Amino acid sequence: MLQVINVSRGAFRLWVVLTGLWLALVGFFAWDEVTRTTRGHYQYAAELKEKVDPWEAYQNKRPIAELFKKPSETKWAASFSKIEYQYQAGYDAAVKEGSQVVVDFPDGSTLNLYTAFAKPEQELVGRWFWENRWQRRLDALSQQGPLLAIALVPPLLLLAVWFVGRWVLAGFRRA
Repeated sequence: MLQVINVSRGAFRLWVVLTGLWLALVGFFAWDEVTRTTRGHYQYAAELKEKVDPWEAYQNKRPIAELFKKPSETKWAASFSKIEYQYQAGYDAAVKEGSQVVVDFPDGSTLNLYTAFAKPEQELVGRWFWENRWQRRLDALSQQGPLLAIALVPPLLLLAVWFVGRWVLAGFRRA
């Protein structure tokens, strides 16, 4: 005896499995991109002291301690910016001359800190940077919008084609 195969149920289960694999693959690429984006070299955006003209201070090359507040004395939340590759050589030179120090973190990121700040201040900024790592990941993940479209459109399109195909085939069945 031949058993009747339920193609409809099997096709739907196949779609579920393929969609799961597809979403896992796209999720892997998204997480890899987020990880790649959040790794790198960062700097602490120190807060200027009151009544300091940044342009005049930059031109006269005043000492860091005269320009910026200590991190523990700032009013605003700590801010960090990624050092773009074209500026990395300048930061490396500052580390060699001793005006900055590099702190490595377990997630593959590094933070450049001014040596003009005392060791406790540097540790405070390092702690802020480490506590901020999940926010940096969320920010990088929020920029993955196009990848979300790539993740959702093919499975939904395949499901729509399947439903339309079933509807068309149902029209050819005998009453």
